[in-house]
Amino acid sequence: MINLAKVNNRPRRLKGVILGLALIAGLVAAGCTSGTYPVDIFYEMHYQQSYKSHEPPRLTAVENAVAFFPGPASTTDSSGAHLFKVNCQMCHGPGAKGDGSVLTRLIDTYGYTPIVSPDITNRPFTTIIGTLGRNARPLGPTSVMPPFGKLLSSNESAAIAEYIGSLPK
Repeated sequence: MINLAKVNNRPRRLKGVILGLALIAGLVAAGCTSGTYPVDIFYEMHYQQSYKSHEPPRLTAVENAVAFFPGPASTTDSSGAHLFKVNCQMCHGPGAKGDGSVLTRLIDTYGYTPIVSPDITNRPFTTIIGTLGRNARPLGPTSVMPPFGKLLSSNESAAIAEYIGSLPK
């Protein structure tokens, strides 16, 4: 005798398998797409795993305790040179002349044309602070310059501006 419950259950199981495979294929396809830039740049360096800027040390000992090992080196460095290197150098280059590797690739490979000169060594102090303090793209919606207003404090923006001002023109 034929068990009708088993026969009626097969189409349901087949639909479930097909639906599951379609879902997996969709997730794989979505994972293979690129971000909003032709070159995915994670410009929020503060949030990268390799840069733990404003985190307190993970191991804090009791006051007057003697450590059996050296404490962790602090990664907090709010000097203008360090902040420039972490946030700006990839596009503006080590001398702030606009010859950074990411911007060079965007120009050479993807034909991007900078809206303003990426050489920022002659920019006034207040202009740099104003640009870094914006919460929207500071040079307009077609620019690749990201907003740093929520990432950098006013003191950090000032430190970067002072460092840029100290670079050779």
